[in-house]
Amino acid sequence: MKRSVRQPDDSPAETAARGSRTPSTVWKTALAGGAGSVIEYYDFSLYANLAIFVSAAFLSRADPATAILDTLAVFGSGFLLRPVGAIFFGRLGDRRGRKTALLASVLLMGLASAAVGLLPSYSSVGVLAPVLLLLTRLLQGFCAGGEASGASTYIAETAPARLRGFFGAFTPAGIALGTAAAGGLAAALTAVLGEEAMHAWGWRIPFLLSLPLSFVVLYLRSRLPESAQFTENAARGELAGNPLRHLLAHEWRAVLKLILLAFSMTCTAYVGHIYLNTYLVKQLGYPAGEALGANAIITVVLAVLMPAAAWLSDRFGRRRVYAFSMAGYVVLTVPAFLWMARGDGLSLVLAMTVSLLPWVFAQAVGYPLFTELFGSRARMSGVALGFSLGTILGGGFGPYLAQFLLTTTGYGLAPAWYMIAAAAIGLATLRFTGASRLDEPEGGLP
Repeated sequence: MKRSVRQPDDSPAETAARGSRTPSTVWKTALAGGAGSVIEYYDFSLYANLAIFVSAAFLSRADPATAILDTLAVFGSGFLLRPVGAIFFGRLGDRRGRKTALLASVLLMGLASAAVGLLPSYSSVGVLAPVLLLLTRLLQGFCAGGEASGASTYIAETAPARLRGFFGAFTPAGIALGTAAAGGLAAALTAVLGEEAMHAWGWRIPFLLSLPLSFVVLYLRSRLPESAQFTENAARGELAGNPLRHLLAHEWRAVLKLILLAFSMTCTAYVGHIYLNTYLVKQLGYPAGEALGANAIITVVLAVLMPAAAWLSDRFGRRRVYAFSMAGYVVLTVPAFLWMARGDGLSLVLAMTVSLLPWVFAQAVGYPLFTELFGSRARMSGVALGFSLGTILGGGFGPYLAQFLLTTTGYGLAPAWYMIAAAAIGLATLRFTGASRLDEPEGGLP
């Protein structure tokens, strides 16, 4: 008679990891990750969407164009501490768990955003007002350094490989919805309260809402398990002792590629999406409520397409779909800007829809693509550091440089050509980007 061989029982770590990959858990993880990105980027983009009102409250300039430049410079300063936040939250996520890092980042962001709504204005405390605004903006940037990278890493390490792009798109969809919520709420309040009340006090309301919204996300994320990959690495004792040192020694090429890819993605997004509100109002003369409202509605409609766009990357490859999005910017940006300049509402809506189509594919595919550049030992640190540095260059000062080019040259299409240059850099970088490392074994790495 053939003797049966008893299989060894699963270890607690293997059982936990398998449990965190069940379909129910994957969906909950993707939804909670996306919800956190909604709040984080609602908080972070409020400043840009309310730049017109914030500049009047905190800056004293006779020249409105110069005041807008100063306001956008403060917006850009929020990106300066992103690398510091990336190192902090990346190390926390690689050493203590992805979930721990995500809980900390969303709570701190909520506190920082609510603080903006409580700051005294320039008329009350003078030059101290912009100083306090700058400090809160720096804290927001510090927190943002760990959010998108943490959420995308968390989801990528939990989702099944064949649907990694689909579930990974919940992070950029959340970012898009958060950005749209900020613009939509700004537009709604402007329509209800009027521009005079918005200048006086109405701009504070969206910032104050950040704190209760952050507590909702904190609750949702606290009920999720740790990422399966982190659980397995911790059980095997394969966590990087110093994630930053590991990156610089073994994965610096991946960091450099991510910086350039993130530059292309965030420059085209922040100039062609966030800064576009300021461009439409100040350059083309659209009413603030009309520009903000159209942008917000189109963003929501297109954001729901992101999982479908990312699913295409599961079928045809992340690099191929990302290249398609960058090529779309090269071809469509100038025609869309010319179309917007016609000045009527229908042209605005159609042109914005066309200009944001490449954005859908770039955002949906970019975040899953970024996680696949790194091995699991220092993945969150690598994604956070590379993405934050690229975002400083592309997103942080993208709106400022677009406005600077417009102001100094007087050429209305200067922002469009700036976006095209960024897209070309993304296309060139893809030629040196290899296959996914997300599923590679880590054995033997120092």
